[in-house]
Amino acid sequence: MTPEGRADQAGRLRTRVAGRRARVVTVTSGKGGVGKTTLAANLGLELARLGREVLLLDGDLGLANLAILFNQAPRRTLEDVLAGRASLDEVVLPLAERLRLLPAATGVGQLAELDRAARDELLARITRWGAGTDLLLVDTAAGIGSNVQALVALADRALLVTTHEPTALSDAYALLKVLRRTLAAGGPRIEVVVNLAATHVQARETHGKLVRLTERFLGIAPPLAAIVPRDDAVGDAIVRQQPLSRIYPYAPATRAIAALARTLVDPRGSDHAPTHDAPLAVPVRR
Repeated sequence: MTPEGRADQAGRLRTRVAGRRARVVTVTSGKGGVGKTTLAANLGLELARLGREVLLLDGDLGLANLAILFNQAPRRTLEDVLAGRASLDEVVLPLAERLRLLPAATGVGQLAELDRAARDELLARITRWGAGTDLLLVDTAAGIGSNVQALVALADRALLVTTHEPTALSDAYALLKVLRRTLAAGGPRIEVVVNLAATHVQARETHGKLVRLTERFLGIAPPLAAIVPRDDAVGDAIVRQQPLSRIYPYAPATRAIAALARTLVDPRGSDHAPTHDAPLAVPVRR
């Protein structure tokens, strides 16, 4: 498919669900292992704590992990919905007050390799079904595949997660390059989250490196949405299969994700972010 055709496809998908009331925020990454799914899980919980009705969608359709982070073992998944064995009402899992999950499957190649028509119909169906929620929060697979592109195209706002590692930055740039080519005009606002940051200086340097590349070669400068610090509590929460913010509510990473959630609820909140000399657990100044 040509870039123009892919852009038209993204535009058609957004048009099919234009009547929705739920905002769509997509969390994505070019590289695996940068903490994208952990961020999505805890961001969902923090948004729910702010009083928003949140529907989490595991968009890593063949290698789903969101349920694991909440110590859930779904009896039914989106695979059953596609096969006609279950409805979305039967698949959705309550995780916390105002937070629900639509789980995908693990190790199901057919789900990861849906053809475009089946995938777009599934996404439109999910979006219509979740129209009564305040926010649809989507965790995509890592990489530049067609499913990732479709889920980003669906979004009102997309968070691109990266770390300071050169491989993560390279893959983040690659994803932005693909999205720049394929997304229709009026696509989502794409912002960067620097995760696993040792310091504010390192995180801002990381963002600066990425922006220098994108400005030079793509003509875009995705803003920095948040800095999330490296935090041993994150690894412990993953091993315990509990959301970070539930068992470590005052951990630096928890505070950073909570601050990001507040900017998603009220973007003006970022105007009051401290400078780079402040603790890491803050959103960044635009």
